[in-house]
Amino acid sequence: MNEEQKKFEGHTDGQIAREILMNSLNEALNTNHHSVKTELEQVGEDYTDAKMKRVRKMLAKMVHEIFFKYGHKKDLDMSGSELVDVFGEYGLEDPNF
Repeated sequence: MNEEQKKFEGHTDGQIAREILMNSLNEALNTNHHSVKTELEQVGEDYTDAKMKRVRKMLAKMVHEIFFKYGHKKDLDMSGSELVDVFGEYGLEDPNF
């Protein structure tokens, strides 16, 4: 992306909102963020890594539903999202196939 191009150039307001939502959900699943302590990391510190992993798996299932209901649509291809990798960790597949 060059300096003159805006991040969401060419996207509708709805597409921008959906992308922001998906980015936020991806951040919520992060357990090793480079610049902030995530809530999942806090769960791991306050309780145990095992509890954090169980909570992350539950959260991933919820995010999976949201991703395919609101995010990944024919007008906004999100197949390259980092969320897809998280879904793969838990064997969560595209419900459309």
